[in-house]
Amino acid sequence: MAVQQVLEGAAQAVRSAFGEGTEVYAGRVEQGAQPPCVFLEAQEAARRPLPCGRVELTVRVSAVYLAQDAAQGEDAPRLGLEKLLEALAVVQTDGGPALRGSGVSGRVEDGTARAEAAYTAAAAEQTDVQTMETLQVALGAPAAERETEE
Repeated sequence: MAVQQVLEGAAQAVRSAFGEGTEVYAGRVEQGAQPPCVFLEAQEAARRPLPCGRVELTVRVSAVYLAQDAAQGEDAPRLGLEKLLEALAVVQTDGGPALRGSGVSGRVEDGTARAEAAYTAAAAEQTDVQTMETLQVALGAPAAERETEE
């Protein structure tokens, strides 16, 4: 699992929470974005080695919601924050596990809602992890012994 997978999972969760009327931008955003919109950024917060060539990866995702003031009223940033917090609580990664956000928090400042969460998951550090059968062949275990063991 990579940072990009977590970011895309968070973007999908935010799209579901806000609906089609709100654009969701993942990563750095160019100028010219029109509210209502959400900006998401993710960064690797920590990496810890685990046994068997695996690694525990912690990714921190931050979200900023820009409300369209005239159409949504004064409560728009607060309502946007509630949706962000709900969306970031659990993120489904593409083809991977659902990740529960830890340290999910948010605030409204100057009419802008900001939220963040951290996600931790174990992943293979390398894509060519050897299986037990591969190790048996590499160690020279006779084919007949391998077949009878199965």
